[in-house]
Amino acid sequence: MTLSPDSRNEELIGLIARCAIKDQAALKILFERIGPYLNAVVYRILKSDDLAKDVLQEAFLQIWTNAATYRPHLANPLTWLASIARYRALDRLDVEQRLRQRFVSADHDYPLHEHVSPQTPEQDVSASQLKFHLNKCLHLLSENIKRSVELAYLYGYSREEIAQQFSTNTNTVKSWLHRGAERLKLCLETNQ
Repeated sequence: MTLSPDSRNEELIGLIARCAIKDQAALKILFERIGPYLNAVVYRILKSDDLAKDVLQEAFLQIWTNAATYRPHLANPLTWLASIARYRALDRLDVEQRLRQRFVSADHDYPLHEHVSPQTPEQDVSASQLKFHLNKCLHLLSENIKRSVELAYLYGYSREEIAQQFSTNTNTVKSWLHRGAERLKLCLETNQ
Protein backbone atom coordinates (compact mmCIF):
# COMPACT_ATOMS: atom_id res chain seq x y z
CA MET A 1 0.00 0.00 0.00
CA THR A 2 1.41 3.36 -1.07
CA LEU A 3 0.74 6.34 1.17
CA SER A 4 -0.54 9.60 -0.25
CA PRO A 5 1.89 12.53 0.10
CA ASP A 6 -0.23 13.98 2.94
CA SER A 7 -0.37 10.65 4.79
CA ARG A 8 3.35 10.16 4.30
CA ASN A 9 4.06 13.65 5.65
CA GLU A 10 1.83 13.01 8.66
CA GLU A 11 3.60 9.72 9.35
CA LEU A 12 7.05 11.34 9.10
CA ILE A 13 5.99 14.28 11.30
CA GLY A 14 4.70 11.81 13.88
CA LEU A 15 7.92 9.77 13.79
CA ILE A 16 10.07 12.90 14.15
CA ALA A 17 7.91 13.99 17.11
CA ARG A 18 8.37 10.58 18.73
CA CYS A 19 12.15 10.85 18.15
CA ALA A 20 12.01 14.19 19.96
CA ILE A 21 10.83 12.34 23.08
CA LYS A 22 13.56 9.73 22.51
CA ASP A 23 11.33 6.90 21.27
CA GLN A 24 13.89 4.46 19.81
CA ALA A 25 11.21 2.43 18.04
CA ALA A 26 10.24 5.58 16.12
CA LEU A 27 13.84 6.10 15.03
CA LYS A 28 13.99 2.52 13.77
CA ILE A 29 10.76 2.97 11.79
CA LEU A 30 11.98 6.32 10.45
CA PHE A 31 15.21 4.67 9.33
CA GLU A 32 13.28 1.86 7.59
CA ARG A 33 10.96 4.31 5.85
CA ILE A 34 13.41 6.98 4.78
CA GLY A 35 16.91 5.44 5.11
CA PRO A 36 17.14 4.18 1.52
CA TYR A 37 16.10 7.57 0.13
CA LEU A 38 18.54 9.48 2.34
CA ASN A 39 21.29 6.99 1.47
CA ALA A 40 20.71 7.74 -2.23
CA VAL A 41 20.93 11.49 -1.53
CA VAL A 42 24.21 11.04 0.36
CA TYR A 43 25.69 8.60 -2.18
CA ARG A 44 25.05 11.03 -5.06
CA ILE A 45 27.25 13.56 -3.26
CA LEU A 46 30.00 11.26 -1.97
CA LYS A 47 30.17 8.56 -4.67
CA SER A 48 31.31 6.04 -2.03
CA ASP A 49 29.30 3.30 -0.34
CA ASP A 50 31.46 3.36 2.80
CA LEU A 51 31.35 7.12 3.19
CA ALA A 52 27.61 7.14 2.46
CA LYS A 53 26.98 4.56 5.21
CA ASP A 54 29.04 6.55 7.70
CA VAL A 55 27.33 9.82 6.81
CA LEU A 56 23.86 8.24 6.90
CA GLN A 57 24.58 7.07 10.43
CA GLU A 58 25.75 10.59 11.38
CA ALA A 59 22.64 12.08 9.78
CA PHE A 60 20.31 9.83 11.77
CA LEU A 61 22.19 10.67 14.94
CA GLN A 62 21.67 14.36 14.16
CA ILE A 63 17.99 13.74 13.36
CA TRP A 64 17.64 11.95 16.71
CA THR A 65 19.44 14.74 18.57
CA ASN A 66 17.65 17.63 16.82
CA ALA A 67 14.17 16.15 16.37
CA ALA A 68 12.71 18.55 18.95
CA THR A 69 13.79 21.51 16.80
CA TYR A 70 11.76 20.38 13.76
CA ARG A 71 8.84 22.71 12.96
CA PRO A 72 6.31 21.23 10.48
CA HIS A 73 4.98 24.67 9.53
CA LEU A 74 8.47 25.72 8.34
CA ALA A 75 9.51 22.69 6.29
CA ASN A 76 8.16 19.52 4.77
CA PRO A 77 9.48 16.59 6.88
CA LEU A 78 11.19 14.94 3.93
CA THR A 79 12.88 18.22 3.03
CA TRP A 80 14.08 18.65 6.63
CA LEU A 81 15.39 15.07 6.81
CA ALA A 82 17.07 15.25 3.39
CA SER A 83 18.71 18.59 4.19
CA ILE A 84 20.31 17.12 7.32
CA ALA A 85 21.68 14.19 5.30
CA ARG A 86 22.78 16.48 2.48
CA TYR A 87 24.65 18.86 4.80
CA ARG A 88 26.33 15.95 6.58
CA ALA A 89 27.43 14.60 3.17
CA LEU A 90 28.72 18.00 2.03
CA ASP A 91 30.63 18.39 5.30
CA ARG A 92 32.21 14.97 4.84
CA LEU A 93 33.06 15.72 1.21
CA ASP A 94 34.75 18.94 2.32
CA VAL A 95 36.76 17.10 4.99
CA GLU A 96 37.81 14.36 2.56
CA GLN A 97 38.86 16.91 -0.07
CA ARG A 98 40.84 18.98 2.46
CA LEU A 99 42.54 15.84 3.75
CA ARG A 100 43.50 14.77 0.23
CA GLN A 101 44.64 18.27 -0.63
CA ARG A 102 46.79 18.45 2.51
CA PHE A 103 48.52 15.18 1.65
CA VAL A 104 48.90 16.08 -2.03
CA SER A 105 50.25 19.48 -0.99
CA ALA A 106 52.61 17.86 1.51
CA ASP A 107 53.76 15.46 -1.20
CA HIS A 108 54.36 18.39 -3.54
CA ASP A 109 56.12 20.50 -0.91
CA TYR A 110 58.09 17.65 0.62
CA PRO A 111 58.33 14.84 -1.92
CA LEU A 112 59.56 11.59 -0.49
CA HIS A 113 62.09 10.90 -3.21
CA GLU A 114 63.18 14.31 -4.48
CA HIS A 115 65.27 17.12 -3.07
CA VAL A 116 63.38 20.33 -2.25
CA SER A 117 65.02 23.68 -1.61
CA PRO A 118 62.72 25.74 0.61
CA GLN A 119 63.38 29.44 0.90
CA THR A 120 65.28 29.44 4.20
CA PRO A 121 67.86 27.13 5.79
CA GLU A 122 65.41 26.46 8.64
CA GLN A 123 62.76 25.35 6.17
CA ASP A 124 65.35 23.20 4.40
CA VAL A 125 66.23 21.45 7.67
CA SER A 126 62.55 21.08 8.59
CA ALA A 127 61.68 19.64 5.17
CA SER A 128 64.60 17.20 5.33
CA GLN A 129 63.59 16.05 8.80
CA LEU A 130 59.96 15.63 7.80
CA LYS A 131 60.95 13.72 4.67
CA PHE A 132 63.26 11.46 6.67
CA HIS A 133 60.71 10.77 9.43
CA LEU A 134 57.84 10.25 7.00
CA ASN A 135 59.85 7.77 4.93
CA LYS A 136 60.99 5.99 8.08
CA CYS A 137 57.44 5.77 9.43
CA LEU A 138 55.96 4.65 6.11
CA HIS A 139 58.51 1.84 5.87
CA LEU A 140 57.42 0.55 9.30
CA LEU A 141 53.94 -0.16 7.94
CA SER A 142 53.01 -3.46 6.33
CA GLU A 143 53.10 -3.32 2.53
CA ASN A 144 49.29 -3.35 2.10
CA ILE A 145 48.74 -0.62 4.67
CA LYS A 146 51.61 1.50 3.33
CA ARG A 147 50.38 1.24 -0.26
CA SER A 148 46.76 1.93 0.77
CA VAL A 149 47.79 5.08 2.64
CA GLU A 150 49.82 6.28 -0.36
CA LEU A 151 46.99 5.58 -2.81
CA ALA A 152 44.35 7.27 -0.63
CA TYR A 153 46.21 10.32 0.62
CA LEU A 154 48.82 11.01 -2.02
CA TYR A 155 46.88 10.01 -5.13
CA GLY A 156 43.24 10.51 -4.06
CA TYR A 157 42.01 6.96 -4.61
CA SER A 158 38.65 6.10 -3.02
CA ARG A 159 38.31 3.12 -0.69
CA GLU A 160 36.49 1.25 -3.45
CA GLU A 161 39.33 1.87 -5.92
CA ILE A 162 41.92 0.71 -3.40
CA ALA A 163 39.84 -2.40 -2.66
CA GLN A 164 39.88 -3.19 -6.39
CA GLN A 165 43.67 -2.74 -6.51
CA PHE A 166 44.09 -5.30 -3.71
CA SER A 167 41.16 -7.55 -4.68
CA THR A 168 39.66 -7.14 -1.22
CA ASN A 169 36.59 -5.49 0.30
CA THR A 170 36.21 -1.86 1.32
CA ASN A 171 35.90 -2.68 5.03
CA THR A 172 39.40 -4.16 4.93
CA VAL A 173 40.72 -1.04 3.19
CA LYS A 174 38.94 1.17 5.72
CA SER A 175 40.65 -0.78 8.51
CA TRP A 176 44.06 -0.52 6.78
CA LEU A 177 43.70 3.24 6.36
CA HIS A 178 42.62 3.72 9.95
CA ARG A 179 45.48 1.61 11.30
CA GLY A 180 47.96 3.24 8.92
CA ALA A 181 46.93 6.76 9.94
CA GLU A 182 47.11 5.88 13.64
CA ARG A 183 50.54 4.27 13.27
CA LEU A 184 51.90 7.14 11.19
CA LYS A 185 50.62 9.68 13.68
CA LEU A 186 52.16 7.80 16.60
CA CYS A 187 55.45 7.28 14.75
CA LEU A 188 55.70 10.92 13.69
CA GLU A 189 54.86 12.14 17.20
CA THR A 190 57.58 9.99 18.77
CA ASN A 191 60.16 11.16 16.23
CA GLN A 192 59.67 14.87 16.78
